[in-house]
Amino acid sequence: MLLLSPSFGYIMVVETEGIMLVKEICAFITATVSVLMAYFAVYYVIGFLARTRAYPETDKRRRFAIITAARNEERVIGNLLKTLREQDYPAELFDIFCVADNCTDNTASIAREGGAHVYERFDPSRARKGYALEFLFKNIERDHGIASYDAYVFFDADNLVEGDFLTQMNRALESGADVVTGYRMASNFGENFIAAAYGVHFMRSSAFSHRPRALLGLSTHIAGTGFAVKSDLLTEGWKYFSLTEDTEFTMSVVSRGKKIAYCEEARFYDEQPTTMKIAVRQRLRWQKGRLVCFFKYSSLLIKGVFTKKGRKALSCYDMFFYLFPKSLFNFVMALVAFFASLSAFNAGGVLSSVASAYASFALIGALTVVRELKNIPIRGARLVWYVLLFPWFDLVALPLSLVSLCMRVKWKPIPHEGKVKNEEKTACR
Repeated sequence: MLLLSPSFGYIMVVETEGIMLVKEICAFITATVSVLMAYFAVYYVIGFLARTRAYPETDKRRRFAIITAARNEERVIGNLLKTLREQDYPAELFDIFCVADNCTDNTASIAREGGAHVYERFDPSRARKGYALEFLFKNIERDHGIASYDAYVFFDADNLVEGDFLTQMNRALESGADVVTGYRMASNFGENFIAAAYGVHFMRSSAFSHRPRALLGLSTHIAGTGFAVKSDLLTEGWKYFSLTEDTEFTMSVVSRGKKIAYCEEARFYDEQPTTMKIAVRQRLRWQKGRLVCFFKYSSLLIKGVFTKKGRKALSCYDMFFYLFPKSLFNFVMALVAFFASLSAFNAGGVLSSVASAYASFALIGALTVVRELKNIPIRGARLVWYVLLFPWFDLVALPLSLVSLCMRVKWKPIPHEGKVKNEEKTACR
């Protein structure tokens, strides 16, 4: 017979209570964060049911500078420039600037032929979009003066732009916003399930992120391209060099009490990755960049919640939780709970949790597609199939968020093929 000493029994009780305590702490933290972020559900209701107001016409015409940073983009930059030349906005009121960054192809010459002012940069040690933009703005200040333009519009070389984009941005800026972002669509949505997932993701942002914030008078965020910035925010040039310079710029603007508005009528397209290798590489950069920005700007956003007033304070609160590393948080909480319950591990429970998450993401994808169907170029069984596969896009963020903590991530350009030309872009609506 095995006799257990009182001391051994005591140790076992303490261990059991410790496990229970860990579980309770995890549950409390998760519940608290869930309550603080519960307002996102309201965004889904508003975004699904409401329509964004169009900005009124105005007689005022701003002078724009259109900015693009391109690295070996000879296949696509000509298409962007063609859509810009076809704008219904007065041609004398906008100039196009391109930084050909560490290019080894004909990007610079094609951009010049397309009517852009081109500056070539060769600095492989600082091969990142933020540094390219810094270089470009230094040259604009030297040759033209940053203040000689009322606003700067940012595009990527693979973008295609609707003919009234500048007109719509001009109207939105007249409303008093400091920054305005447009409606982003995937030009190659129907190419495969990977490109389609990106397309649904950006439409989800428009429907359930930008639209409700615009209707509630809150600042939204920018996402890499298709946005306009008033020149007084760029008097010192471009100072954002992280892996996700768009997120960094967003947090800097909002934490200073500036307004980022949304213009749903300012529509543009860009080409999305079509291979899992490129998609994972890009998503890893997003996760790492957003994590760095969270640690850099979270204190400023929290400070803004208590020092600013009205919608400016609410925007700081909102952007804090927009930036909050939800994927990493969920992964860590799940990991802690798993090891705390290792002795009672239940594979069925894990599979059930994964299946539940998959179903939730699929439902979000379906809601997005239903709400934005008029902007999706495909129908039928293929669209249903893409919706069913969409959850991979969100699920992959969970492990990548953890990987991003442990590895050094470098910025690498995303290759573009330019398969959708200017004359075909309307087929994507």
